[in-house]
Amino acid sequence: MNDSAVFSVVSLAAFLVTSGLLALGFKETRKHRLFSRLGYLMFLVGTLSATVLALKTQTSSYLFASAVCWATIISWFVWHLEIVGAFTAPVIALTLMYGIFFSPISSPSVSHDLGPAMRIHVASAIIGQSFAVVACGISLLFIWLDKKLKKRQLTDLPQSFPAISNLTNALNIALWIGFAFISLGLVSGALYFLVGSVPSEMNIMPKVIWAVLVWLWYLSILALKGILSYRPQRVARLSLIGFALLAVSWFGLIFVAPWRPL
Repeated sequence: MNDSAVFSVVSLAAFLVTSGLLALGFKETRKHRLFSRLGYLMFLVGTLSATVLALKTQTSSYLFASAVCWATIISWFVWHLEIVGAFTAPVIALTLMYGIFFSPISSPSVSHDLGPAMRIHVASAIIGQSFAVVACGISLLFIWLDKKLKKRQLTDLPQSFPAISNLTNALNIALWIGFAFISLGLVSGALYFLVGSVPSEMNIMPKVIWAVLVWLWYLSILALKGILSYRPQRVARLSLIGFALLAVSWFGLIFVAPWRPL
């Protein structure tokens, strides 16, 4: 078993365990707080392993998983949203499983000899998509907390659960960050296509379709919020619906594209 295989197994195991621990840590009891702390520790272990794996293999599945890890950690330190890891950890685990079973390490999807424009494109696109995952996690928390507030069922929430105003602010910022990076990814990708030499084996159309869909998803939500003054509740619901449609389109593209979206 080579080093990459070890790191992939360690990362997958860490995020599978994290998913269970954070799911058990929602209630405000001593035992559930212990589950949360263990879950955060395992998340950090998985993040380090996934980052090393991404740097060693340069495979876009693992790069995406690593980007979601760090976007989640940013949400912890900037917005105090540790609980968003309960959503992103299963997504990371699924991405790692996809990388292990359907995108072999022996044939990386990100070439090592690409020029600066393509490297910027890949990095920007992956970061933009990772913040889409974080935005979806924040939206889930927002909708759940909003329902709790309306029903006045707040006693079973942990004390560390973020305020709804903090969730609103975090969702807005996550959407804008994702939109900026996806836009940069499209511009750098267009530059590479126009002035670079696209490998003949690279079927870029599915990647372009996927990137444009993600960009339109961001733009639609931000436009509806800014122009029509949509309430945070509607923005959160649109984020979830759009993310679900993106996930469906991604699974459709991986079956028709030799050069897969991830």
